[in-house]
Amino acid sequence: KLDHVKIEDKEFNDDYLKKLKKIITQKKIKEISSFEVEDKFFEKKISQFLKKEKINWNVIQTPMFLNSREDFKNYLSKSKKPFMATFYKDVRKKSGILMGSDGNPIGGKWSFDEDNRNKLPKDISIPKFPKINETSHTKKLKPIIEKEFKNHPGSTENFWFATEYDDVVKLLNFFIKEKSNLFGDYEDAVDQKDNILFHSALSPYINLGLITPELVIQKILDFHKKNKIRINSLEGYVRQVIGWREFMRGIYQSYSHEMETGNFFKQNRKMKSSWYEGTTGLPPLDYAIKNAVNNGWSHHIERLMILSNIMNLCEIKPTIVYKWFMEMFVDSSDWVMVPNVYGMGLFSDGGIFATKPYICGSAYFMKMMDFKKGDWCNTMDGLYWRFIDRNRKFFLKNPRLSMMVRIFDKMKDERKKMILSEADKFIKQNTN
Repeated sequence: KLDHVKIEDKEFNDDYLKKLKKIITQKKIKEISSFEVEDKFFEKKISQFLKKEKINWNVIQTPMFLNSREDFKNYLSKSKKPFMATFYKDVRKKSGILMGSDGNPIGGKWSFDEDNRNKLPKDISIPKFPKINETSHTKKLKPIIEKEFKNHPGSTENFWFATEYDDVVKLLNFFIKEKSNLFGDYEDAVDQKDNILFHSALSPYINLGLITPELVIQKILDFHKKNKIRINSLEGYVRQVIGWREFMRGIYQSYSHEMETGNFFKQNRKMKSSWYEGTTGLPPLDYAIKNAVNNGWSHHIERLMILSNIMNLCEIKPTIVYKWFMEMFVDSSDWVMVPNVYGMGLFSDGGIFATKPYICGSAYFMKMMDFKKGDWCNTMDGLYWRFIDRNRKFFLKNPRLSMMVRIFDKMKDERKKMILSEADKFIKQNTN
């Protein structure tokens, strides 16, 4: 029998450990078994509490990941620097996933990432996920959530998530059958007419433990045996699950302290309310903010190349960016957001695993997204070049990036003055 405290109960707001202690006392519990707790603050809290209460804690390897913590430590012990590509190769070789009988990767390459950078064509038809019927529990909870969490972003009116295992499997099967073949081609595209496009949008369910990554991989590989998904799409999707997701968990377990305390570019600005309302005046940013507020989920390019990119260019303090991402996304958790925000999104850790900051101006937006060219492009370009100029010492030290400083220095004074003025105005309007 599951003991649970209802959201409307008086003790619902009590600390979790207080509730746990009550059950331990009532049932005279001497040992607790649980899967690994990934978020370190909570793992520490539980560990200290159980020691104090003299309760034995039996920790079982979690099914939420395909690799053990030990596997990642072994990988680190033979690597000078952690790189997702080398980790991913290791996982492929060990697991045999997408490997030929000759020991080489299927398709002749480890990654088909360069094939996965297409803008969405105007006339393409995007399959819509089937609508999930609301459960009686969801119906009952909605008004309570609106009351208890009224100051949180978003609204229950647009609740689109599945909450039961069978429904999540339906969504997984639909993605595999209807979307997976074009996942790769358009995984980096952003289009305002559809926020999911050919993505699976399964990260909330995997991260919350409703389904396991093992099931996701097993189902897509089984489907591929009979139906042949295009290799750039199959490999691209598999890489997200067995590569990036597993790698980020390992990075968090090994480097979280450095990431949470680093501020490589020394940025300390705060956000004004426009970052929560989507009223900054920059169309791609406002679109991405509203999408996050309304849906609680965005795909990786919105998170990386719109949201964290612009927050970085605006000198927002890393811990404030982190807080925003934790508040906005249903799939958020310390283990996944610490490396994604600090390491990938902001480079505020100085490059523990990333080789360069992921920043861009308006050219990338015009190439990969459907926003119309306008005055906002000058602001975007100003933010980009201002960041490069401000951090020129860093960029000049890096042979791959030093040319950016030289391009900026050669820019016509009139253009330079105009775009930097627009950038300064934007930063002044939207940050403190």
